[in-house]
Amino acid sequence: MSGTPLYVTDLDFTLLAPDARASAATVRGINELSERGTLITFATARSFGSASRATAGIRWRHPVVTYGGTIIADGTDGRPFDVAFIGDDVVQAICAATTVDADLEPVFHTYESGVERIRWRPDHASAGSSAFVDHRHGDPRLLPLRTWRELERGSTYYAVVIGREAPIRALAASLAEVTRDCAVFVAHDPYTADDWWLEIHSGAATKAHAVQWVARRLGAERIIAFGDSHNDVPLFEVADESYAVGNAVPELKARATGVLDGHDTDAVVRWLLTHA
Repeated sequence: MSGTPLYVTDLDFTLLAPDARASAATVRGINELSERGTLITFATARSFGSASRATAGIRWRHPVVTYGGTIIADGTDGRPFDVAFIGDDVVQAICAATTVDADLEPVFHTYESGVERIRWRPDHASAGSSAFVDHRHGDPRLLPLRTWRELERGSTYYAVVIGREAPIRALAASLAEVTRDCAVFVAHDPYTADDWWLEIHSGAATKAHAVQWVARRLGAERIIAFGDSHNDVPLFEVADESYAVGNAVPELKARATGVLDGHDTDAVVRWLLTHA
């Protein structure tokens, strides 16, 4: 098929090795492709900082997609090109719905006066919110709150609640009406035994929409995607070709052009070095 392709890969359990880092072979391969002039980027639920650490050594030359499509950022310095916010009514509903269960406490990501923030209430922390914040110890984005009233209106672009499966699913159901125009994902945290995540962001901010924006900016005529999870489904639906890694969920494999080996074999970069 003719036309300049944009290659876009998910990170966790797709491009990254089981230790959640890019292997030496993947670093070498992606940099080699970039030197050739191949258009390649990533689309991840991670922040730019987290993605940069996980892919240390890779020189991303083009815009990257972070927070599941919520922020499109410069691949070299993380400067946002575009941020999609969720409504204050959604934020207020999340706060109200979690007040009744001490085991469910949200964490909000905001963009305030040109600065990214992670906002949470230490005095009301749950096991899930504490783990989320502790994992980001020293992150300059961390800025605690005493009450949700301190949240700047119109600044929230991502909300996450972490807990056990049944309460998380019940919370998602209770918020279904107010989040009908949002992108809502409920998924097991593959790095832990029992934690489930409820993630909410703008319905206009999906990997699919963001990658199409990147393709237009770069003048790419085709999109070739790689992924493993449910939040890659919209991306696969708009891609011209799509490849699921061997460890991907069945729903994604069913939509894929082809299925590669597992992410623990550098499957994505091996495919790229052969076909790109």
